[in-house]
Amino acid sequence: MRKGAPVNLAGADLNLLVSLRALLQERNVTRAAQTVGLSQPAMSNALARLRRQFGDELLVREGRGLVLTPTARELQHAVEPALTMVERALRIQASFDPGTAVQTFRIAASDYGMTLVGARLRDLGTVAPGVTVDLVQIDHGFVRDSESVMRRVDLLLAPQAFLTGYPSEGLSAEPWVAVVREEDPLTTVTEADLVGRSLVGLFHDLGSGAHIERLLTVRGIAATGSVNAESFSVVPALVEGTDRIGFLPAGLAVRLGPGYRLKVLPVPFLVEPLVECLYWHRSAHRDPAHRWLRRLLLADRATPEIRVPSVP
Repeated sequence: MRKGAPVNLAGADLNLLVSLRALLQERNVTRAAQTVGLSQPAMSNALARLRRQFGDELLVREGRGLVLTPTARELQHAVEPALTMVERALRIQASFDPGTAVQTFRIAASDYGMTLVGARLRDLGTVAPGVTVDLVQIDHGFVRDSESVMRRVDLLLAPQAFLTGYPSEGLSAEPWVAVVREEDPLTTVTEADLVGRSLVGLFHDLGSGAHIERLLTVRGIAATGSVNAESFSVVPALVEGTDRIGFLPAGLAVRLGPGYRLKVLPVPFLVEPLVECLYWHRSAHRDPAHRWLRRLLLADRATPEIRVPSVP
């Protein structure tokens, strides 16, 4: 097919795009066939048709495997968002009935974000028995190519100002607190208390960890310690039985602290809370199913009272 030539969609087989996506991802005819539920001969036939369609081999043998041609690599960047848009368009309805709908949503979040979402999905099986929510881990792809990734997920849960140019709404706001072992004499944590104390640092540059790092750094406090973690969920284990101090969002600290024999202490100098927001792609803004999901998650956005010992 000549580059830039107009395409007659009336004669196009959109199912070939599904096969093309699988071939570009798997780079193996047999595995691509399994991915989309075709036989191996049927996938081989689809590859032959795609080669004629694009006037390019797309996959060529190199050693024991297949590699993408330059044209195929270019297609790889275009096919995924195109198919995502088609799939999203096909599922748009005039209305959405959660009681009868059969649908899967994908939400990307950190481990902390997943706890926020999970708490709001407790009644999902009752109000929407046919709806499934897949929670996927946020990764560095969101920084490298946020547009492509945002087309592949229904919602992203991340700190405020993590992304720009996308619709968003605040989901929660929690204060930062400190966790120390139960026997620690501290009753609150001041800047002076951190002098000479080992911290559990957070180096996750994709959101929440970066937020606490910034709050500490602007006060001249080293945000990394003798032990550093990329995930909030491991901070309690790294503090347990040591003289280290860790920082966590209050709700997570209250839930996890007792299991590790930790005290949760206020940190008066950290006045800026961690605000988590829902982000979504512009194309889904008016989708009734998507709007229902957002309402479900945002219905209980008021932060519950989190009991942290007060400053003496």
